Amino acid sequence: MIYEFKLPDIGEGLHEAEIIRWLVREGDVVKADQPIAEIQTDKAMVEMTTPVAGKVVALAGPEGATVKVGEPLIVVETEAAVAGEAAPIEDSVREPVPVLHGETPRPARKRAIAAPSVRKRARELGVPIDEVEGTGEGGRVTLADLERYVREREAAVAVAELRERSGAAVLPVGGTAIEQKADKAAWTSIASTELVVPEEERIPLRGLRKKIAEKMVKSAYTAPHVTGMDEVDVTKLVEIRKNLASELAKEQIKLTYLPFIIKAVTRALKQYPMFNASLDEETNEIVLKKRYHIGIATATKAGLVVPVIRDADQKSIRELAVEIAELSEKAHRQALRLDELQGSTFTITSTGAGGGWFATPIINYPEVAIFGAHAIKRRPVVVGDEIVIRDMMGMSLTFDHRVIDGEPAGRFMRTVAHYLENPEVLLLDVR
Repeated sequence: MIYEFKLPDIGEGLHEAEIIRWLVREGDVVKADQPIAEIQTDKAMVEMTTPVAGKVVALAGPEGATVKVGEPLIVVETEAAVAGEAAPIEDSVREPVPVLHGETPRPARKRAIAAPSVRKRARELGVPIDEVEGTGEGGRVTLADLERYVREREAAVAVAELRERSGAAVLPVGGTAIEQKADKAAWTSIASTELVVPEEERIPLRGLRKKIAEKMVKSAYTAPHVTGMDEVDVTKLVEIRKNLASELAKEQIKLTYLPFIIKAVTRALKQYPMFNASLDEETNEIVLKKRYHIGIATATKAGLVVPVIRDADQKSIRELAVEIAELSEKAHRQALRLDELQGSTFTITSTGAGGGWFATPIINYPEVAIFGAHAIKRRPVVVGDEIVIRDMMGMSLTFDHRVIDGEPAGRFMRTVAHYLENPEVLLLDVR
């Protein structure tokens, strides 16, 4: 019997997904729960598995194609049918074999064993990972294996060009004997010839980068953005964080400024609930959120992701530090679950120590505001009638002007600044 595995709704508000990489081909025999594809949703990259075993007879389309929820992802001729046995009747089973695209079935190939991050890097390098010999445990392909493959491929291409231009001889490259002209003078002349540098390179806008682009455009063209900027004296905060960081380091916990900023922001959100909201455009209602789920904008090699700390107002500085570290580590491994990327009510973005003094962040739509924490710099400021050296941090608040006006935005920023200037108050929020 023929089984259509349709793309399920695997995330909040998911309507479609992009096929990043097929892990099977037409004609492959698969086992139940075997990975069949890597897909990119609005939130994260997800590895899909087949619920049934059998022979793959059709795929939804080439890599880069978009599949909507409820549409067939793959079509499998079940094992029962292959063995000539009766198969159970299911809603998605039907007799005719559908052809989703006209690709001729190809012979099965051996699938490389590799982590998602390694597969992602292979795609970036244009490396067919199934052709790479893995040196890791159990034949697993590592990043070093990819680099070796690229070096050998480049060397082979270069020598092939030299052979075409200079005749045959032998030169050892990467431990293999490759033909080349014996005349060393001719070799030197050829090798020193200036290579033609292409004028441009085109990189497909796919996967996470494409989803980021779509989301940023939707936010910018839907919500009228206004950004307010100010600076805050965080001299006390710098000292308190330094002391606490020493203590938490004994427990292998890294303490950054972010837990303090989260606590300051959640306190301000409780005083100004309009910032912890969204706008329902269909009903023309402002939806005030009663829980405080804080999105943390995180830059990774693959692009920007926003893992979510749920009920951040109920967590201590220590608990926030632990959760931030865990989510950040998973983000860089591209191992975040969908539920860890959904449901934020307000977002914080930080440019870090190496970032700029100010910025104009884009709202994480459909939220109505985003807080930016920027670089901390020691510089002279006026305190009373004296000029003193203080640790100053730039901050910004971008808000949706349909919902929030400038005056409450200013009060919100001053409230956040108050808590950051008096961080000892935040230490009272412990359980």
